[in-house]
Amino acid sequence: MVPTTPAISPHVAGGLTVLFTIIYIAPFYLSPTLRSNSIANRNTPSVIQARIRAVVWSCVTSVVITVCVLSFKGHVAPREVLHLLGVYPVSIIDTAKSFLLVAILFAGPLFERAVVEGEWRSWGAVTVKETVYDDLIGWRNLVVGPVSEELVFRSLAISQFILAQTSARRITFTSPLIFGVAHVHHLHETINSSRRPGASYLSTALTPSVILPGLIRSVFQFFYTSLFGFIAAFIYLRTSSLIACILAHSFCNWMGLPRFWGRVGQEVGEEILDQSHSADGNVADALQAGTDDQQLSIIWTIAYYIILFSGAIAFWKLRWSLTHSDSALTEF
Repeated sequence: MVPTTPAISPHVAGGLTVLFTIIYIAPFYLSPTLRSNSIANRNTPSVIQARIRAVVWSCVTSVVITVCVLSFKGHVAPREVLHLLGVYPVSIIDTAKSFLLVAILFAGPLFERAVVEGEWRSWGAVTVKETVYDDLIGWRNLVVGPVSEELVFRSLAISQFILAQTSARRITFTSPLIFGVAHVHHLHETINSSRRPGASYLSTALTPSVILPGLIRSVFQFFYTSLFGFIAAFIYLRTSSLIACILAHSFCNWMGLPRFWGRVGQEVGEEILDQSHSADGNVADALQAGTDDQQLSIIWTIAYYIILFSGAIAFWKLRWSLTHSDSALTEF
């Protein structure tokens, strides 16, 4: 059982989360084989492979620390340790409902990719193999990243806050901020990879064409990753399912940032329209009326934004029912 009185303070829980973050990120800059530079960046195969190995050891280290704190400081029973870490019990139903909730939130982007761009035709085992297993970047973004980050920033971090008897709402809205900050380090990588031979780090950092786009990306990434962190923390607290958070994270990485402006299909061409037919003829001509050869009808864009905002509303209304679980870690 989890102690009824705080075994550690919220400050200690926060400090441990920061420690896990440092253990996770520090090797990227301490080891020459893991650093980004003008020759090898974070997407270079050798760097990806080295970082994956480092992440594995970082996660193992943080797991050991967490289990020791839970067991020796919190006197939590082994079965309850597994529960706090989100690995037991495993509920397929809870996982499926949580994934459905996230998919509803991304209803608009799913419509654009599956219907407007026609990607549904290529969705299958072969595509998964080519995108994930055969591609190091895909393996990192869709497997290693989601598994390791959800383990560290959800499973390990939240278990510490629960040990500190932190309220569910506070956990939901504070712990993801560390997750967001953990992604700001990409600004350093942007500067490093933009350095020209012989140029100093400072001179590169002060170059407007380098620092301004880097700052904008980093700030935007902080807010976007923090927002996802709120959702993932909510799901984790409500279901105690690490696998649900991993699948949600992988799905969001695969979908990318939703479109909040502009017209859909601007780079798609006419593939979907050319193959759209009704019982009495081709509806593509009607949908494409008034557009050029490279731009889809405004009807597709209107449909996208209706689905996008409808999905957001449905997500908000269904957030409690689709995350209800008997394995919940705490009450809201």
